[in-house]
Amino acid sequence: MKQFLFLLILALFLLSCKKDNTLPRTEATTSGSKWGIRVGSSAADVYTQLQASAKQNNFEDVDVIGQKLTFSKPEEVQQRLKFYSMLNVQKDADGASIVYNESNVINITGAIPKTLNKWPETAADEIAVVQNEPVDNIYNKLLAIYKLPEYADYTITLAYKSLTKGFDPDMGNYNEWSFYIFKDVKPGLSGRNYVRLIFSSGKLKQIITEYNEFEVYNTNQ
Repeated sequence: MKQFLFLLILALFLLSCKKDNTLPRTEATTSGSKWGIRVGSSAADVYTQLQASAKQNNFEDVDVIGQKLTFSKPEEVQQRLKFYSMLNVQKDADGASIVYNESNVINITGAIPKTLNKWPETAADEIAVVQNEPVDNIYNKLLAIYKLPEYADYTITLAYKSLTKGFDPDMGNYNEWSFYIFKDVKPGLSGRNYVRLIFSSGKLKQIITEYNEFEVYNTNQ
């Protein structure tokens, strides 16, 4: 009987030590740090930590869940254009996506979609946003475009929060951010970490990481 109990306890111990390989797998971090991001940090400090983590873990952007980024007037985005890398100007099926880096406009795509040299295509160059336009000109160009009656009621949506850009203070008004980290497990298999940052009262309270794996196919073969 004693031998049976000993073997049973040993089996239960070994079972508890066995690594759980069930996928997807979720881990909650409520103290210390994960991915180089420290629980208890302010939103601004978390953003700085994210920028460092992005370089180490090879990701580029962060999403702020529920953040309001669609506006009706250029004046509403004047102070925030510098924090993002894309703006979408749209009304119904018409509009354009304008992608820019720290210095100039690098791509303009129409609603069709097709690559454009400028938008609006029918506007004079001194009014339209043109390819290679200096970033500092975008706001004044938007003001000029919105004075044209046919574009006065288009919406402006800021998009793509690249971690190469500065911290948008409005991010601190939202309680959840998220990003993805991908890691190669072995040839043909990729690991994906979906990371959620949960804030409360302006401080990071929890880091939730959901891990899963996916087969990767080489389409070049």
